[in-house]
Amino acid sequence: MRSRAIAAAAVFSIGLAGASQAADVDEQGAKELRNILTHSLSRDLARSGFVTVTPAGDQYQITYDLAKFFDKINSSTLSVTGFKPLSLFAQPLAEGKWHLKGDNSVSVSVHSPASDFTYSVASNAIEGIFDPALEVMRSSETKSRDIKFSSIGSGRNTGHAMDATIDSASFSSAVTDGTEAGKMNLQSQGTLQRFNETVTGPGTSSVNLSTDSIDIKLAATSLPAKELRELVHFFIQHIKAKQLSDSGSEKFASLVRRALPGFGSLDETVTLNNLLVTTDKGKVGVKTVGYSFKMDGLTKASNVNFGLRAEHLTPDPGLIPPAYAAFVPETLDVQLGMPDINFDGLIDAALKNVSTRATPVSGEALKRIAFPGGHATLEFPKISATSGVYDVEVSGALKGTTQSHAGYSLQATILARDFDKTITVIQDAAKTDPQLNKVSFSLMAAKGFAKTDTDGRLRWDVTIDENRTVTVNGQVLKGPKAP
Repeated sequence: MRSRAIAAAAVFSIGLAGASQAADVDEQGAKELRNILTHSLSRDLARSGFVTVTPAGDQYQITYDLAKFFDKINSSTLSVTGFKPLSLFAQPLAEGKWHLKGDNSVSVSVHSPASDFTYSVASNAIEGIFDPALEVMRSSETKSRDIKFSSIGSGRNTGHAMDATIDSASFSSAVTDGTEAGKMNLQSQGTLQRFNETVTGPGTSSVNLSTDSIDIKLAATSLPAKELRELVHFFIQHIKAKQLSDSGSEKFASLVRRALPGFGSLDETVTLNNLLVTTDKGKVGVKTVGYSFKMDGLTKASNVNFGLRAEHLTPDPGLIPPAYAAFVPETLDVQLGMPDINFDGLIDAALKNVSTRATPVSGEALKRIAFPGGHATLEFPKISATSGVYDVEVSGALKGTTQSHAGYSLQATILARDFDKTITVIQDAAKTDPQLNKVSFSLMAAKGFAKTDTDGRLRWDVTIDENRTVTVNGQVLKGPKAP
C-alpha cells in the first residue's frame, strides 16, 4: 500500500517537470499540463480520468480523483477505498519553478489479507516551491490536524488491533544543492502534537502510549538527484507489474547500482516529550525519550550508529518492589555503533536474487557478505545510567566472529561514582530481600580491583580475549579454557 501511494504522489511532481515553461494560463495550457501529468503512466491509467486540469485565474487547478487511480491498481488481495477528489493549485513562477498550494481532507480504508486499516485527516494543507530541474519540492510547509488511524488484524493476525490519534502535525523541508554536481541535500523537521495510541494483542490487555509532542528532524546529504528520479520513473511505469521481466529486472538492477551509495550521510532524531505508558498493571511516565540514527552511504564499509536517551522515569509505586525503587534510573543513555558493514554487497546479492529468481540467501551467507572479514564489531561508546544511589558508565567494543562457532572478544571500561553509597543502599535493601546480599558481595569484591581516577570515580579496564582470558586493570582473573 505504501509503495503504491508514493507512486501516486510522485505522478504530480514528474508531470510538472515538463510543464515548467508554461506562460499563459488557459484551456490549451490546461490540456497540455494534463497530458504531461499522465505521460509517464500506462495507457489505461492515463485514460482513467483520475487527473483533470482547469484554469483558475493566474493558476491551474489540478484535481486528482484517486478513487479512479486505485480502481486500476487494486487487486483481489489489496484494495483501497474511500478516496475523494483532491485538489492542488499550481502557479507558474520565474525561472521555471512552480508555486504549489492545497488543502484537502482524507478518509480512506485499506483491505489486505493481514489487516483492515483506516486513515483520516480533517485538514492537510501544503504549500511550497517545486523545482522541475530536480523534480522535487525546493521548500515546503505541511500542516495537518485531527489525524486518526486504526487497524484490525485478520488471518493469523486476528486479535491484534491498534487505534491512534494525533491532534495536529506540522512539517517543513528544504532541498539545497550539494557540493558535488548532480547531488542535493535535504533537511526536514516537524512536530506531532498530542499523540495517543492504544495497542491490543490476542488474549492480552491493552497498552496505551501518549505524548504531549513528538519532535522529528531528518538530514540527508549528497542525494543523487538524477538517479533517484530515474528510479521513481521506473517504479511508476511498472506499478501494475506483479513480476518484472528479465530485461526489466536487469534495468532495475542497473538503476539501483547507479544510485549507490544513495546518500553521503543520513541523520535522524526523534524526541518524545512527556511520554506516558499505561497498562492494566499501572503507569510509567518518562519526561523525555530521545532516539537518534546516523549512517553514512550504502557502501562496502558503512558505519551505523544508534542512540537512545531517557530522562526522569516515574513508574507507579506499585510497579516496583520497595527494595528496588531507589534503583530506577533518573537518566539512561545508550549509544551503539556497528562499523564496516558491507551494504553494497548485500544490495548486490539482493539484486542478483531478484534477477535470477533464486531461493532466498541464507542467514549465514548474508553474514559473510555483510562482514567479509569474518568478524562483526558492536561499539558502545557510552552506556550510562544515573539515579540518587548510583552513577555508572560503560564504554568499549565487543567483537564477534560470524562463523558458526562462537567466538568473541571484549574491551570495556567501567566507571562508577559514589560506589560506597551504592553498596550501602544495596545492603540496606537486602534486609528485606536477602537475594541482594549476593549483589553487595560481588560489588565489594569488584571494588578491590578498582583504580581511582583523578575525578574520584572508580575505574575498571576489562578485556576478554578469544581464549576467554579475563583481565581487569592488568590483573588476570581467569585464564584460557583447558584444551
